[in-house]
Amino acid sequence: MKKLADLRAHILANVPSLKRNPDKLLTFIEDGNIEFWQGANLSHNYTLPVRLIVTDYAGEVDHIIIPILSWLQVREPGHDPMTTLSFEVELLNNDSYDISVTVNITERVIVKATPAGLDVEHVLPEPPLVMNDDAEWQIISDLHGLNEPVENDH
Repeated sequence: MKKLADLRAHILANVPSLKRNPDKLLTFIEDGNIEFWQGANLSHNYTLPVRLIVTDYAGEVDHIIIPILSWLQVREPGHDPMTTLSFEVELLNNDSYDISVTVNITERVIVKATPAGLDVEHVLPEPPLVMNDDAEWQIISDLHGLNEPVENDH
């Protein structure tokens, strides 16, 4: 479950209070499904309702949700914003609460037969290439001297 580990690492890196206290972030997969196809192909997809529980949290909920949203933009392109996230909060006192966020994610697994056995690859979408908005482009075309003047023998 590489996406679960990737999501957890992203949250810990982007929520300072959890970075200092990673034991306050609990992660579970509840009622996951595996989509597979009959035949010799062993490739499959995981559908994972990931439950993230942050205990005794005293910060803003946005400080947890925004890193999750930024992770989803990269790792779950094409996600359905109406069904991807849900949450629950339990107020512990005037200063802290427990928050539970469910993130519905998928993970594609490609299995290929090799002479040495099975090669298993968990596909994590890469971040899109970010271009510098101020960059200037220059196209240089010289197709092996085709742009050189042609001499006419006549």
